[in-house]
Amino acid sequence: MGKGKILLLGQDEVNLAMTEMILSEFDYEVSTATDGEEAVRLLTESRHDLLLIDVIMQPMNGIEILERIREIPGLRDINTIFLTASSPRMDLSEALRLGVLDFIPKPVLPESLFAAVRQAMQKTVKEKILAVDDDEMNLFTIQEIFGIRYDVRCAASGAEALREIERERPDLVLLDFHMPEMDGIEVLQHIRDIDGCENLPVVFLTADTGADTEAVLFEAGAMDFIAKPFVMQVAMQRIHRILNLKHLQDSLQDEVDRKTSELLDSNQRLKALSDQIIHALTSAVDTKDRYTNGHSERVAEYAREISRRLGKSPKETNEIYNIALLHDIGKIGISDAIISKPSRLNDEEYEIIKSHTIKGYEILKNISEIPGLPIGARWHHERYDGTGYPDGKTGKDIPEVARIICIADAYDAMSSDRSYRKALPQAIVREEIEQGKGVQFDPKIADVMLQMIDEDTNYSLRGIMESH
Repeated sequence: MGKGKILLLGQDEVNLAMTEMILSEFDYEVSTATDGEEAVRLLTESRHDLLLIDVIMQPMNGIEILERIREIPGLRDINTIFLTASSPRMDLSEALRLGVLDFIPKPVLPESLFAAVRQAMQKTVKEKILAVDDDEMNLFTIQEIFGIRYDVRCAASGAEALREIERERPDLVLLDFHMPEMDGIEVLQHIRDIDGCENLPVVFLTADTGADTEAVLFEAGAMDFIAKPFVMQVAMQRIHRILNLKHLQDSLQDEVDRKTSELLDSNQRLKALSDQIIHALTSAVDTKDRYTNGHSERVAEYAREISRRLGKSPKETNEIYNIALLHDIGKIGISDAIISKPSRLNDEEYEIIKSHTIKGYEILKNISEIPGLPIGARWHHERYDGTGYPDGKTGKDIPEVARIICIADAYDAMSSDRSYRKALPQAIVREEIEQGKGVQFDPKIADVMLQMIDEDTNYSLRGIMESH
């Protein structure tokens, strides 16, 4: 018996055939349709567990077809994934509103397809959002925007919200900043006192969008804020991103716990974690920007070689390699527009980019099997002289693995093409590292990197990943 029944809807014959073949290989029962009417007929004739829709179709696109399907009572809640072009130009916020669970880029790769389908098959209930606002019209608007994709509960006061959270834990709270009796900040403080709600994502709703208000909200522990009046595209994208981050952290810990219970040998556990989780997450980060694609893999390779030359054991070098692979994991939570910006970042954008160190630390800190993972994510931008971020650590107070990743990261940044410049000549890279000794870099580790550069007479070290 197969793992589940999937309806594949699209008009690109080659992509349709390829996707059907991959799903069949994974033991799913697959039926296909080339237009909305045929899809509705097949869905009503027999139960399907998942709907895969190509966004680009004629005369109606995938979003328009799904909107029709959602109007049919028996099909309103069918789990749905979209197949999209590699760089979709169209606004997919409406797709999120309609409950689309994921977006798989074309051409479809077996690993990404299988991962998305497996996760969708396991999704049996909608994510729960608790909306807290003393304005009835605002609550109605939230229901209209989020009601199809999420299970939205409403509370008209802080006290009612706290009772609702005690009764049933939501996945996210939308919290009005200004409310009578108990304002949003007070409600958030009480939420944090509830057992198990220490990291519950809270997003504020406010008409105050000044810098002072933002500072107050984030200092209080808000994950984000949404300005009133609501803009659907912005609201949907922000909530989708935050819940994805939450599920990423939860699934990482769940996967580690599951693997730990299944595998007895610690080396097998580490290898399984590397193969099945770390590389997949690394790919998810690096593919956000075509100019830095492969960056994490290269940094990990350089870090491993530096560690070997420092006399680390094979076990230590392998652990440093894995830590380096995920040093940029926090960029998952940064806007693609900022990461891929072809020109220099402004001050505000730079501050957002810097936040990837803290985001990465928060994602990785609860993975107990490799306790060093969050160290590389948080401190790889610290500088030896104390002028780095996020904590301004100096010298040997910076963990050694972070000092190693720091110079490996800098070498790859200088020796590879970026959106705003070509790779620097090897002599310039060497000079920059030499000048950075004791300033940006640990002198001892910098000497190892310089030795590697001096041995690399053909400047082939920067292509290290091509041989793997």
